[in-house]
Amino acid sequence: MTDTLSTDVRRLRASVVVPSLRPNESLLRLLLSLEEQRFEFSQIVIVDQSDNLEALELLKAYRGPLSNCLEVIRSSPGLARARNAGLLHLNDRYDVVLVPDDDVWLASDASNSITDAIQDGVMAGSGRLTSEGSHGGARIAFPATAVEISERNVWQSSIEACYFFTPSYLTQVGLYDEKLGLGASSPWQSGEGTDLLLRGIAAGMKTRFLPEYELVEGKAAELDPDARRSRLRKYARGTGRVYARNYSTLGCVKLIIKSAARLVVHSVNGRQAARDNWQILLGRVEGLLGRLL
Repeated sequence: MTDTLSTDVRRLRASVVVPSLRPNESLLRLLLSLEEQRFEFSQIVIVDQSDNLEALELLKAYRGPLSNCLEVIRSSPGLARARNAGLLHLNDRYDVVLVPDDDVWLASDASNSITDAIQDGVMAGSGRLTSEGSHGGARIAFPATAVEISERNVWQSSIEACYFFTPSYLTQVGLYDEKLGLGASSPWQSGEGTDLLLRGIAAGMKTRFLPEYELVEGKAAELDPDARRSRLRKYARGTGRVYARNYSTLGCVKLIIKSAARLVVHSVNGRQAARDNWQILLGRVEGLLGRLL
């Protein structure tokens, strides 16, 4: 793999890896949004984790200009496993790889901001994720301007569906840890992307948040309270595990203090908020300890 830019510095050679467990029409919407990007696309790899390669049937409806670089490969379940399978499938003819989920799409052309960042020595980074709809907000309170990502702000300035990497970053830092993330065989059901960024930051890699790289996620199905709390705890376990691996003892203690304080503050908002934040606190403790309570 090489980080040498294309002859036309305004047109990076880009690859895209999209994990897909249950392919649906959002995948086509993602492809249409990629058409608006001023990249020279090398490969767009859909990593299908369904039983019958459902993405192949779905993509028969796509006849756009990216058809010639579109591929579907199979992977066992697990978000980190699927992304790794896609990254390992790439050839060496790209300058940057995007790794969006299959239920998001790009809000506008972000090729210039990503190109400028890579020309400035950035080797990995994140955009921001917002929700579909006129009142759609961001999943987290992202910064208003571009910032260098560090271990102090990584949780507020990055989100897995919006990551991009140069090939040199992946060669030097490695791929996703398949023991982390949604669908992993472990209890640690989040944090695989944050872990990958933190490993690079620790190695001195220049990593940046780009507000101009905006992706939109479709509306998710509503979960009943018990299912929501179960998911919160599973995700919190991943957060705790990432802290245990990448932060000092003091950093881990601060995480628990912050989680406990949040539980106390949100308890005044009612019983449901208290239950939700109790599950988050328990999950983070489990991740830090490396075992379930």
